[in-house]
Amino acid sequence: MKKLYHYAPMLILTIFTSLFFVLMQLTLFGNSTVFDPAYYVEVITDSGSDDALYDEINAYFSQLSKATGIPQETYMKSFTKEKVSKAARKLTIGSMEYVCGEIAEKPVSGFDYTEYEADVTDYIEKYSEENKIEKDDEYYKLIDNTLKVSEKKVDSLFDVMMTERLASSGVTSISRKVVPKLNILIIGSIVLVAIFLGMMWYVDRHHPFDMLYWGGAVLFSSAGLLLIPTLYIRFTSYFDGLFLDQKSVYYAITGALYGVTDRIILVDLILLAAGILLIVLAQIVHNIRIRKAHRRED
Repeated sequence: MKKLYHYAPMLILTIFTSLFFVLMQLTLFGNSTVFDPAYYVEVITDSGSDDALYDEINAYFSQLSKATGIPQETYMKSFTKEKVSKAARKLTIGSMEYVCGEIAEKPVSGFDYTEYEADVTDYIEKYSEENKIEKDDEYYKLIDNTLKVSEKKVDSLFDVMMTERLASSGVTSISRKVVPKLNILIIGSIVLVAIFLGMMWYVDRHHPFDMLYWGGAVLFSSAGLLLIPTLYIRFTSYFDGLFLDQKSVYYAITGALYGVTDRIILVDLILLAAGILLIVLAQIVHNIRIRKAHRRED
């Protein structure tokens, strides 16, 4: 086994370098995934959340049909899977952009209810004419109330990622300040990793080949710190236990959480393999140098 010089100080520096390397990874993941609206748009489709959302809207109008007497088909005529999916994605993007401080105004549902309102109003008008129902103020108030209540309900269903609710919470006041400065944290963590690697090199400068081992140790340990919890989450299906009433929300939230987990696992498995490779390479280089030294002595 290779003898390591300046073991104690190098071990301490390795621990700190590993921790800052973990910080660097987390900030990079935050910037590229967690706070990236495009990631959630991808999840909505891949997780089947948009299909579940369409079924939920259909189920809601089935119940509303029983209460109002208006056929379910009339309500659903303007709601296609494509329009529903587009509205959910648009609301998610807008909400995340607001949460991340990219836009100044809170988002609203992007669904155009013009066709829906016309379908429902036309049906009620024809029904009223056929049954000679008087069209007074109460009559028009009933139509307006039916449209208003149903549109409000559907708008809430579009928030499959719960990002609109997040945008309306107190957390947003913090996230709108912190997220735009995430690049500063990324740069800061990279600089700190570079500084500590420089310190490691300086301490062990008379034994440069040892840096293969210590560099591998940094990658190995930092990858392990993130792999242990993420692999546990994956193998135990930890997020499956989340209790969410809406299937569309459940699919979207768990899909997003598992998606981030899978990305961390993939990257850190690569880093872990690279760390092991460097450690093995350090031992190989050491053995080669020992053999050459013995040959010179012979």
